[in-house]
Amino acid sequence: MSRIAAIRAAAKGAKAPVDDDEDNEETIENDGAPAPSKSKRKDSDMAEAENHAAAIEAAKKEGQALGFKAANERMNAVFASEHYTGREGAAAKLLGKEAMSADDIVEVLAEMPKVEPAALTEDQQRAAAEEAGRKEMLQQLNQQGNSGVDADAGGKSAEPNHGWDAIHADIRARRG
Repeated sequence: MSRIAAIRAAAKGAKAPVDDDEDNEETIENDGAPAPSKSKRKDSDMAEAENHAAAIEAAKKEGQALGFKAANERMNAVFASEHYTGREGAAAKLLGKEAMSADDIVEVLAEMPKVEPAALTEDQQRAAAEEAGRKEMLQQLNQQGNSGVDADAGGKSAEPNHGWDAIHADIRARRG
């Protein structure tokens, strides 16, 4: 028995018979012809196993493609329904159930009430309050104008310094 046949038998739960190819001359269907050599049987078994694996892989890919196409068609049918709007969360949950067809999901959605938009969350309320504060501050700045402080004035203020220039000039004159 070849290795692949032994593996297959083990997978099926059967006990693989012991193979004594060296001591035993087998014939094909008792017609007197000698059995193929061990290496030729291994090659044909390996080729058969490779063909079998390739066929399984091709079937998997085909099945996956067909399943993906069916799921997309089902989802698009639900999304196109007039009952989808306002019930998106329920539709998403129902689409996760494989046993329900698109027609079943649309029927369930038709019986459900539409979900009205909920009140603002705490974060949304905070963001709205901040935006309102910014608008109010901008409005006040536009009404009152800028303070008139010039950062590029080079230390010279437009207002009098209450006589400090004269005091500083006198001190400089005394120091010489």
